[in-house]
Amino acid sequence: MAIVTFHPSGKTIEVEHGTLLFDAALRAGLPVASSCSAAFVCCRCNMQILQGADQLSTQRDPERTLLKRDKKDLTDRVSCVVRVYGDCTVTTSYW
Repeated sequence: MAIVTFHPSGKTIEVEHGTLLFDAALRAGLPVASSCSAAFVCCRCNMQILQGADQLSTQRDPERTLLKRDKKDLTDRVSCVVRVYGDCTVTTSYW
């Protein structure tokens, strides 16, 4: 199990290893921006990783391409494709 902490709310949730970051936020009761219903198209669900970036699935070229297209920092992660494998802390601009 892994613990995901969301800032600035301070909410935490325990999730199984391999849970999508997108799903973890929804389970914690937080809104997640998305116009593509988590189909990895819009990049609105991107999140900033404050701690534990090494506890997430590896960022691949398609994710980097989407972040570049939308002029997001390459350290951001697109939550609908990122899997949680250990404790991490995240935030996003709309919380």
